[in-house]
Amino acid sequence: MQPMTAGYPLQRVGMDILGPLEKTPSGNRYVLVLTDYFTKWTAAFPLTNMEADTVAKVLMEKYIAYFGAPDCLHSDQGRSFEARVVRELCRLFDIKKTRSSPYHPQGNGQAERFNRTLLDMLSIMCEENRQQWDEMLSFVMLAYNSSVNESTGVTPAMAMFGRELQLPLDIQMGSPQRNDTETLPNYIRQTRERINIVHEQMRRQLNLQQRRQKSLYDRKATQGTFRVKDLVWLAIPRGGRLHPCWEGPYEIVQTLGPHTYRVRHQERRRRTMVVHSDRLKKYVTQEDADETRRRPFPLWYGSGNYPKEQQPKENVTGPSVEVRDELFRRRGQCGDGT
Repeated sequence: MQPMTAGYPLQRVGMDILGPLEKTPSGNRYVLVLTDYFTKWTAAFPLTNMEADTVAKVLMEKYIAYFGAPDCLHSDQGRSFEARVVRELCRLFDIKKTRSSPYHPQGNGQAERFNRTLLDMLSIMCEENRQQWDEMLSFVMLAYNSSVNESTGVTPAMAMFGRELQLPLDIQMGSPQRNDTETLPNYIRQTRERINIVHEQMRRQLNLQQRRQKSLYDRKATQGTFRVKDLVWLAIPRGGRLHPCWEGPYEIVQTLGPHTYRVRHQERRRRTMVVHSDRLKKYVTQEDADETRRRPFPLWYGSGNYPKEQQPKENVTGPSVEVRDELFRRRGQCGDGT
């Protein structure tokens, strides 16, 4: 796992589209989500469609106009984000546009994680009328950005602006007394000092969280590293199924990074694809299948101490040769590949 890091606000912003949701009376069906990787400040805007022109217009008029242009804008390879109008907007503001590998949502993890949170919060607030989710969206964002984030230890508002958002509870309970005679230069100096302290604490907290997440991810990862000319299976997501289907064999033609490869199908050799290692696993050749046939297929997978009544009386082999031949004649494998 290679975590995406950011060291200051708007250094890297993740962009994603959530939907389609239930159509509202205003015609909205989608949500454009923009999440700052450092502060975790998140903005969400309802959309009637996910066309590139609509995305670029909202990005300019409702995000860049209020917060300024980010250094880097990261998204998946959706057509809405890769269109010419979005590229031209990024060029105009000197925004570096990056993208994740196809079918690899972890590459845009910030926005993907918030999508799940947003759906949960909207479900609670729109329990009685789910067609009013766009009217509740601004209230959900107020609650999210004024809540302490586990990764940073502070609220997204404090991390972004150096102050907390004033909420109805602050008015009811009474907010801390402010010095209304303070001069602007003093306020700027104190705010800058406060932000520097908060950001330094956040960097330490984020580094700790990223190391912890990387350790957990690497511990669970089963994929190894591949070399050029290796043959692999490629996971192809299938709509409506619990597991992807595995297609192949593909050949590794180029290593682009620690976990990114360019692959080419053995039969469709003109076209290549850039994929993440999460979608690859070693291809089983016919020689491997022959070797598997010759190995005994155990009945007991425990510690090796068979109960007397369950002790095998003879060697038992695996599936018949005909069944295995049929399995390996297939061009793809589904589920876990067995």
